[in-house]
Amino acid sequence: MDILNVGDKVKFLNSSGGGIVARVIDSRMVSVMIEDGFEIPTMISELIKTEADNPAARFFESHYDIELPEGIQSPEEPSDERVQNLPENFTTVRKSEGILLAFIPHDQKWLITGMVDIFLLNNSSYDVLYNIYSRTATGHFEGMDYGSIFPDTKLLITTINREQLVRWCEGVIQFLFHKEQASKVLPPFNSEYTIDGKRFFKEGNYRYHQGIQAKGIVVKILSLTDYFQQEEQKAGMDKPHDESPGLTGDPEIILRYKVAPREAEVDLHIHELVDDPANMEKGEILDFQKNYFRKCLNSAISCHFQKVIFIHGTGSGVLRGELISEMKNYPGLDFFDAPLSKYGVGAIEVRIPHNL
Repeated sequence: MDILNVGDKVKFLNSSGGGIVARVIDSRMVSVMIEDGFEIPTMISELIKTEADNPAARFFESHYDIELPEGIQSPEEPSDERVQNLPENFTTVRKSEGILLAFIPHDQKWLITGMVDIFLLNNSSYDVLYNIYSRTATGHFEGMDYGSIFPDTKLLITTINREQLVRWCEGVIQFLFHKEQASKVLPPFNSEYTIDGKRFFKEGNYRYHQGIQAKGIVVKILSLTDYFQQEEQKAGMDKPHDESPGLTGDPEIILRYKVAPREAEVDLHIHELVDDPANMEKGEILDFQKNYFRKCLNSAISCHFQKVIFIHGTGSGVLRGELISEMKNYPGLDFFDAPLSKYGVGAIEVRIPHNL
């Protein structure tokens, strides 16, 4: 299916005639202006772009004496000023797909004053239908917004004042995912979300984020990578599985960290695992590190590795304690401090005896 923009010349596939795209209604439908000046809402799948460089387009090529009214954007300009493409240097380097909610102050100097733009960021390859509810003080739900958002774009949902931020601190968000072709069909996503309202009133919480190219508070609503794995795990709960706990994710992920035959070294510092951890809460960071550790350890066991060094750093010791607790769930593993001369006190060496 062609991607159509305002100003593209098109021909109807199921009837005679054609015209020029006057408006993009959503990801599947546009409004076509015909020669008598009327606009006809049409499914994109029922149109062919006559200026495209393919044999079918050349076969259908026609000339239409139509001039778009003033004020309608050209193909080079977005048809909806609320929709913007995500920066290319953000989408091309992503390690996982996801959907984020961003709060961006108009005043980038005095960050805790003035109006705030709320954007939904679709950092994925899916067309997404979304539905957002706010939880009221009485426990009921108020519909805030619904609509669709293209892949690799951000959508301005609304602009609010500071007093209205409280309405966005707690609620429910729902997604439906669509692709023209997909190896798997994702089920609908439905989840509650909570944002600590105090974050909006401390300047240090507003940090530059590559996806919005401004300072703001960016909240990860959904990681599609994790969502895929959760759904696969649910689907396989009744099937025979490996004795190792939590065996999910890329079964060969450990090969990325191979440093010698059947040996690997994995750095669990968060900046080594995600592109932009600045807006992640401490709890989110710890959960992500634990999940990544589990995936790598399961992969090492499956791929018959003998030794893995996990670098956890020399912070408060919380992550180290969590890793040790996790490894107690794996019978037969040996683990101890990695060599001090190379890692100091910031790493654990794991031996997998049954792979020897």
